[in-house]
Amino acid sequence: MRGDMAQVKWAALALLMAGPAAAFRISKADFPKFAGSIDCKWEGEACPGAAQGFVQKGRVGEEIPDPGAAELAAGGKVVMGFLEGKPFSWARYAVDFPAPRSKWIVLNELSSGDQNNVFLTHWKAAGDSLEFVGIHPQSFPLDLGETYVLAKALLPDNSLLLILKGEGSDAGVNLQDFRLLRLQAPDKIQEVARRTNRSEIPVQKILERINADEAVDAVTDSSLACEIVAGKRAPSGGPLLRFIKTRTSILYGKSGPQETPLGKDVSTLDIWKLVKTGR
Repeated sequence: MRGDMAQVKWAALALLMAGPAAAFRISKADFPKFAGSIDCKWEGEACPGAAQGFVQKGRVGEEIPDPGAAELAAGGKVVMGFLEGKPFSWARYAVDFPAPRSKWIVLNELSSGDQNNVFLTHWKAAGDSLEFVGIHPQSFPLDLGETYVLAKALLPDNSLLLILKGEGSDAGVNLQDFRLLRLQAPDKIQEVARRTNRSEIPVQKILERINADEAVDAVTDSSLACEIVAGKRAPSGGPLLRFIKTRTSILYGKSGPQETPLGKDVSTLDIWKLVKTGR
């Protein structure tokens, strides 16, 4: 799997943990304003340059006045942090693993690009501050929107199932992207499964037809949800996941859109069985 390559890249990171990158600290109160630039030296979706840590870091508006500045992202660099206008909470972006003082925090790309490169970053909680430990070198790219922590659950071997949800919408495009990760240790993070739903409605063409008093056909929109089924275990003994795809018919007119539910498609996933068997 792609996670295997990421684990190999992590070995280089482990050798550099005692370097200057590990000494960076920031207060928890200031962390929602954090931004950092990494020099990826891309190999596909892997970022070997993550082993060097942040080449530039600080608070948005202060040490990093403009995280979208072209020079910060020049030459394959990526600026990561928290997208402006999105609500911040530790539950939304962070999980503690394997102990309460060890935080894995989701950072989204702030620099401009064709897609949002998302990274898991590792921090150690020390009182009222966070100390940087490292960056998992595997990027989780998202075509549209942002990625955050949806849910988590312990697996039978005490590794952690982490569900990241990427979502976004723009100009008739509606996207949900779920990544199911298994965290065993800092050098063992594996993407076990991925589920994506993308629907696209030609809004501009529909509006042009409406303005020209031409007939408009109904279109179908859809969205995908994921949840850990409460109070029920999968046959393997691990958590049971449920995916729900909701479909809606939309008829646009001058008075606005009229929506008609078309039903739901429900499927389940035995994630621990998938981990053990790969299928």
